[in-house]
Amino acid sequence: MKVAENIGVAQSLVPAVRTIDTEGTGVDTMGFDELVAVIDVGALDLTNTDETYTVKLQEGATSTPTTDITGASVSITAANSQKLIRVKGLGTGSRLRYIRAYLDVDGTTPSIALNVTFIMGGAKWNPPESLDADV
Repeated sequence: MKVAENIGVAQSLVPAVRTIDTEGTGVDTMGFDELVAVIDVGALDLTNTDETYTVKLQEGATSTPTTDITGASVSITAANSQKLIRVKGLGTGSRLRYIRAYLDVDGTTPSIALNVTFIMGGAKWNPPESLDADV
């Protein structure tokens, strides 16, 4: 299997420090079977012990999804960590076309550095990604 010909990669939340709830960019999943959201966490504030951080995935028929995907959420409790969420059934009618990440923060002084990248697999046509280098 040739990896580059079978996956798509897109960022929903670009790397940044966030202190408020943040909607990611809706990603078009047309032409793929499944998606894995890779959540990379840097520093986070837990100073007052009431800060909470949750990343959830939302879906929709347009590029601004708003419907939570049941079971597709994770709590972030540690700095310098990574979390993964898999969504199956893309393109089968059980999932809507666009998916985005949504960061929900709460507490006295929430602050978190993170990004969310989608890796979509099972491309139905090739090549889905244009390469910047190919060796």
